[in-house]
Amino acid sequence: MVEDRPAAPSFDLSGGAPCLDFANTWADRGRPETESLRGYGDLVAFALQAGLLSGGHAARLAGRAARHPRAAAAVFAQGRGLREDLYRIFSATAARRAPAAADLERLNAALPAALSRLRLARRGAGFAWTWAEPAAPGKAALAAPLWPILRSAADLLASDASKQVRECAGAACTWLFLDRSRNRSRRWCSMDTCGNRAKARRHYHRKSDGG
Repeated sequence: MVEDRPAAPSFDLSGGAPCLDFANTWADRGRPETESLRGYGDLVAFALQAGLLSGGHAARLAGRAARHPRAAAAVFAQGRGLREDLYRIFSATAARRAPAAADLERLNAALPAALSRLRLARRGAGFAWTWAEPAAPGKAALAAPLWPILRSAADLLASDASKQVRECAGAACTWLFLDRSRNRSRRWCSMDTCGNRAKARRHYHRKSDGG
């Protein structure tokens, strides 16, 4: 008899940058049930869906995690910690506040190990960036899903696009996104969810006030 396995999570990748999509894997930090990262396999699933890992690399990571569960658990804890650092950094950026020094220090401390895996590889007649897998198994190899997320965060913070980072104005939403609207006036992660709820609340209050 084949044992049923839980379906891999499907992630919303509408944030506009991989680092923001990663921060959004916990949609509302006031509600634990909105948490999407519950184990190392979810890190791999996110990176695969976001196009940050190839299918072959994801399969190798799943095999390594099964053989080295303690190392995989350590990387998972590191990944969730990184996600919360990124959320606080970009939430502050969206509010036009300086991020906390400790959050930036942890991001900077994690960058060298990630960026040291970057390589140039031939792609047709040109070159492209790729990631080199460590030969030895263990925590260093299992951290591969985090490398492109770290690079995305560094690139975004160092670019003019950082001025486009917004946090959803919904009362029960901590969603981050790049505001690419024409007049930079986007307030909601989605008009179908938080935007409509806000409209409904305004309508209710107008009715209650006799408007």
